[in-house]
Amino acid sequence: DPTVAAIANTCLYATFAVSGYLAGAAFNLLGPIPLFLVGGLTYAVYAACIYFSPYWGLLPVVGGVILGIGAGIFWAAQSSLMMLYATPNSRGSFIACFWIIFNLGGVAGGLLQFGLNYHNEGKGANAVSYFTFIAIMILGALAAPCLLAQPSSVVREDGTKVVFKCAEAPAEEIRAALLSIGDPFVQRNLLFFLASNWFYTYNFSGFNGHQFNMRTRGLNSALFWGAQMLAAWLFGKLLDARLPPVTRARRGMGLVVYFLVASLGLAIWNNSRSTCNHGHGWDKGMPCRLDYLHDFPEVGVPMVINVLLGASDAVYQNFALWLMSMAAAGDARKTVAYAAAYKGVQSLGAGCAWLLDLVGFISYRQQGIITLALAVVACLPVVPTF
Repeated sequence: DPTVAAIANTCLYATFAVSGYLAGAAFNLLGPIPLFLVGGLTYAVYAACIYFSPYWGLLPVVGGVILGIGAGIFWAAQSSLMMLYATPNSRGSFIACFWIIFNLGGVAGGLLQFGLNYHNEGKGANAVSYFTFIAIMILGALAAPCLLAQPSSVVREDGTKVVFKCAEAPAEEIRAALLSIGDPFVQRNLLFFLASNWFYTYNFSGFNGHQFNMRTRGLNSALFWGAQMLAAWLFGKLLDARLPPVTRARRGMGLVVYFLVASLGLAIWNNSRSTCNHGHGWDKGMPCRLDYLHDFPEVGVPMVINVLLGASDAVYQNFALWLMSMAAAGDARKTVAYAAAYKGVQSLGAGCAWLLDLVGFISYRQQGIITLALAVVACLPVVPTF
């Protein structure tokens, strides 16, 4: 249900913005493993709340708030470790390696949705889908303490150790987290961070959710995340090329803008030019249910655009993470502060996009135009950081 999704995601990202921004303090005080465990379990709670939402209308709000807290600490911890463990010449590849593993879960999830709902002609996923995902989420969260190494025991590939400074008192850590917004690098990248998850509302609820039937949405999801894996791997090689950092940054930014314009531009064009609804396209109030099999070859164009949207997402976010990693230069506290600011501001942007979707006064076509304009304009203040 798009309305349930919009309510849940608005609450989720509003809470995520606060939790993610303050997660640096939690990381410095508790370390990453408790954050992965608790944060991972909140995904299962959220899925259960969405499934039972028809029986109690407040469950999407409750689930969104719980996951917002958990996701904030989880992803800030993950981003921090990913950037800290890399060497100066392997940051692009390190980020790409994580992105491939991360999106492998998305591919598996999409294929599960595709298979479990292959004969589902309804609008929503069936009960087996929900409880399969819930079981996987719980197992994944419980595995974190068993599989993750203590950061203090990690040695980088160049032989250097990851050095963490002793945590201050809780009040001092929270104060330091709040003051990170004053860092010149963070200030120049605020708009870039804000736009980095804005397009998910348009991509998922709009482009995929309003244009395809259930099983094709699952297949599209797998293709979307698979495209991210390939794009991250190729882009990581560019970011680690044996060139001056400024040259790599300029080429990286050029590719970010190119993919944004190509993917979102084609998606907006598809809004009104799609074969859906007898050639009138798709939007709010006029959804479509294209099937990958029955509507072939017409369905091929929007499915290819969906792949480009996935690649664009990977290039944008990998570039943001690489910039933070380069700017922090291995300093643990600075890396954690940048990661927390990134996840907090990113989630604020995503929450604003879902709120626009919830209030319903703009169409998905207008949402797509706002998304493209914001993402491209956000690139301009970043250039002086090179």
